[in-house]
Amino acid sequence: MRDLSFAGVINPGASTLKSVEIDALKARIAEALAAQGHRIDFSDPDKDAAKTLREAAADRTTDGLLAAGGDGTVSLAAGLAVRHGKALAVVPGGNMNLFARSLGLPVDPFAAAEALSGCDVRKVDIAYANDRPFIHEFSLGLHPELIADRDRVKYGSRLGKLVGTARAALRLIARPPRVRLWLDQDGVERPVAMAALFVSNNRLGPGHLPFADRLDEGVLGVYAIRSRGSAHVARLAAAIQTGSWQELPFVSDTTATALRLTRRGTIRAAIDGELVKMRSPVDIRIDPGALEVLAPEVPPE
Repeated sequence: MRDLSFAGVINPGASTLKSVEIDALKARIAEALAAQGHRIDFSDPDKDAAKTLREAAADRTTDGLLAAGGDGTVSLAAGLAVRHGKALAVVPGGNMNLFARSLGLPVDPFAAAEALSGCDVRKVDIAYANDRPFIHEFSLGLHPELIADRDRVKYGSRLGKLVGTARAALRLIARPPRVRLWLDQDGVERPVAMAALFVSNNRLGPGHLPFADRLDEGVLGVYAIRSRGSAHVARLAAAIQTGSWQELPFVSDTTATALRLTRRGTIRAAIDGELVKMRSPVDIRIDPGALEVLAPEVPPE
């Protein structure tokens, strides 16, 4: 493996990084990368971690970009890494850290930093909704409505955010949303009406939180929640925690390489946990092997 020079950005506002000694984390990251022959220089965000990430990615003197933060921060970094031809390194610092889980990294920031000493550069897939890259999910219905409801109140701690999410979930169970649009899946178009549509970068694995077990299969996972009744949404919320939600009779599970979503007006969606509004139509596609990332070797099947 070639020696790489990384530009590092740690988002101090990420949920689990608010209580972390940042200088100690930087030192652990630098030591782990040095064990592989890499080096890193950190840029400290003042207020805008996204701006700092963009500036770091545009630095032509580096080969890689390291992002420490939640899935939103990592998603932005992944898109920038592809655009600028850099390798990506990840240190999880959010609530869910779903992309890090897919890579096989520990979710504790210091453990993940230590694990970088045993990682190699792998090529994994990245997906796009129009020109917006995503590493985990694009969703309509339940998830973006949950985020919008939760974010109406600002929470100053990770616990507060979790409480807000739980309260928003209860309100959605009482009044589930209804999504109506035209869905073109690999050239076959049909009208759909559902409580949620979830499109993932590779198929989501069973028996755990909703993340992909592999990121190199070159397909989109397409999951439609057909029911909008409160009892079914409550069952879905409980099953997500145990990883059994794909077994529910009102959940359909398919794969695709391309989708087109069409409806009147704008489409409110969630992309890697961030609320967005997009003009119709929205074209979703997979870009196999486009992202180079430091990750543990995939165990043989």
